Amino acid sequence: MNDRQIKAFVEAARLLNFTKAAEKLYVPQSQVSRAIKGLEDELGVILFDRENSRSIKLSLAGEKYYSLFKRFDAELAKTRESLRDETHELRLGYNIGWNISHFLPQVIDKCRKTYDDFSVRIECLSFEALMNKLQSGQLDAVLSLDDYMQGTSELGIEYEVVTEVDRSIIYSHKLLDRKVNSPKELKGAKMFVAEDPKLREIISLIGFNLRPYNFIPEIEVVPNLESMFANVQNARGIILADEWVSVGGGTEIHSIGISSKANVALAWHENAPNREVKLFKEELKLHFKG
Repeated sequence: MNDRQIKAFVEAARLLNFTKAAEKLYVPQSQVSRAIKGLEDELGVILFDRENSRSIKLSLAGEKYYSLFKRFDAELAKTRESLRDETHELRLGYNIGWNISHFLPQVIDKCRKTYDDFSVRIECLSFEALMNKLQSGQLDAVLSLDDYMQGTSELGIEYEVVTEVDRSIIYSHKLLDRKVNSPKELKGAKMFVAEDPKLREIISLIGFNLRPYNFIPEIEVVPNLESMFANVQNARGIILADEWVSVGGGTEIHSIGISSKANVALAWHENAPNREVKLFKEELKLHFKG
């Protein structure tokens, strides 16, 4: 057995719902189901009485193991946290689709001049998942657009703008069989947007940014960023993105700039390790100022 199986079981037992446990752990439901089945096979007991896929309850054995594993999970987290106090690791999250390799290694090197064992553990998630992990203490800091961070102070989250990035329209050469010189040439193309809690604000932002080009595109909402990128790669339409977004697709993928910028901010929870967050933030700001 391993700690992932135990964590999956503890969350499912706490919530009595595999789907909600998967959402809490940011993994597919099938992964939670497999982890618990593996744990049951290893222990030789049934941990849940499953009436149907939506209705589960702990078996008698499950209740006993839940009490044991809940204590184990809490002690494991406490031990790991105490060990982190002796190192200088920053758990950093940033947006899916971003490529920040043009500055992150340099910033880490600068941080190591202060703490020679400074390291960064990276996770790439949707903004909503990033904020949930930040709030729950699973991440120390999050790098994202500040549009999303407004109003998060009530959750104990602080943030500071560290730089700005240009916005552009991304499209495939296959869409028009040529590169374009102005966003106006993409008029009539469908624009793909990922499902998001701030979808209304995103669509409003698209209209505001493209109005100077007399270009109000038809919007199609897709489940996630990967679907946005796939639609661009397959020449089904375009997306509005910032310059850090990496769609993939090689030389066939192009971007055309628009007269708009976005602020990038570093966010952290008020309970995050102050020394690592502060050092990383200051080195980020110095890097972009230079």
